[in-house]
Amino acid sequence: MRRWYTIKPFPYLCAALLANFQLSAQEADRKLLEDPVVSKLLQRLADDEARIRSLEARLSSLLPPAAAVPDHGGVTASPVLAPVPTGNGEAKSSPATEPDSASALAMASMMAGDHDHAMEIPGGPVLKFRGFTDLGFGVGQASNHLVFPLGVPGHSTFTIGEFDLFMSSKISDHLSFASELVVGPSPDNSWGLDIERIQLTYRANPYFEVSGGRYHTAIGYYNTMFHHGTWFQAATGRPFMYLFEDSGGLLPVHNVGLTATGLVPGTEKLGLHWIAEVGNGRTSDRNAYTVQNFVADKNRKSFNVAAYVRPEGVPGLQVGGSIYRDRLYPDTVTPVNQTVASAYAVYGNSTWEFLNEGVLLRNASGFNHRVYNTPMMYSQVSRRFGAYRPYLRYQYVNAIAGDPVNVYRGKYAGPSFGIRYDLSDYAALKFQYNRINQTGIAALNGLETQLAFTF
Repeated sequence: MRRWYTIKPFPYLCAALLANFQLSAQEADRKLLEDPVVSKLLQRLADDEARIRSLEARLSSLLPPAAAVPDHGGVTASPVLAPVPTGNGEAKSSPATEPDSASALAMASMMAGDHDHAMEIPGGPVLKFRGFTDLGFGVGQASNHLVFPLGVPGHSTFTIGEFDLFMSSKISDHLSFASELVVGPSPDNSWGLDIERIQLTYRANPYFEVSGGRYHTAIGYYNTMFHHGTWFQAATGRPFMYLFEDSGGLLPVHNVGLTATGLVPGTEKLGLHWIAEVGNGRTSDRNAYTVQNFVADKNRKSFNVAAYVRPEGVPGLQVGGSIYRDRLYPDTVTPVNQTVASAYAVYGNSTWEFLNEGVLLRNASGFNHRVYNTPMMYSQVSRRFGAYRPYLRYQYVNAIAGDPVNVYRGKYAGPSFGIRYDLSDYAALKFQYNRINQTGIAALNGLETQLAFTF
């Protein structure tokens, strides 16, 4: 009997489709490999693998040989710990057969610098730098904007201002770091190095932010808005009521401790902000001109509270004030209770700048039970005309004789006017004339030329 076989087409159809799919996939792979971007990525991957193999080989050659582990009748012994150099002269115990990740990172850092620990942290925060300085030429006794006493007799001179390096880094979403390292000239032509600011800041939200370290005390407006880079300022320098401590300044413009600030909830349209600070305060020795960075000369701490508003309805307007309290011991025994009260109203935009501040420095002596009040103020107005910004400033300080803390004596008052010309977005040329009237002596005059820039 003849047997007929039925040919079932489905398996053959599947095989044909599979073969065609494989050919299509191979063609797609070929085209993908020919793509220039993919080729570069593959080549970079191959180079990285080669570098990793080379690094592993070098790492293996630097590690000490594995110590023999004795056989204890089938009991597995723990790996022998061998000292691994960390780059700082110390030894760290690590398994000789397989070093931990920290030791491997230290070895990799050593290889990058041969004998030095590079202290690199993969994926760590990035430190950003910004620099500021100025060069100038002054004529007259009232031409130096950095140093007290005002009107120091001198010759016409070229000057180098403060060399300011500002550093900042974002550590996390809530933590940040900022520091200002300044190399400044002294009247004896020497150079001094100061860390003017160093702050670690935690910002929880717009309503609470706290910083620890050395900061500019929130007294008034100018001291927190303008720091050591003269490029930011219209004038050649700060009002002399805000001179720095090591320049003979009257006020505790720096402090070491904690400073906190934030927006008051529910006042977003008014822009009401609060500030609270506690720190070592200024040294009791009025001739020391130092900020108490490491050792305080008293247990009592200074504190400062401030507030200001920035209303949305008037962009550029800020109005505020502060109260600062401290207790000093200029003769190491008798206290002087110091109070610094400030108030200000400022307005600024891309065209106008109008600054007004008043401060009352009150020193109450426990020795003779006298109160010494030193009022001080300045007012400054400027307007931009293209690249030019002419400005006028008037300032006043009246220090009572006999004050046990102040280095100022008598009245210092007078105008300064000048013009700033922006050579570029990052460099400005300034010309400023100063006239200072002091108690008991003839008025002093000075002319300053300054080139301030950032880099």
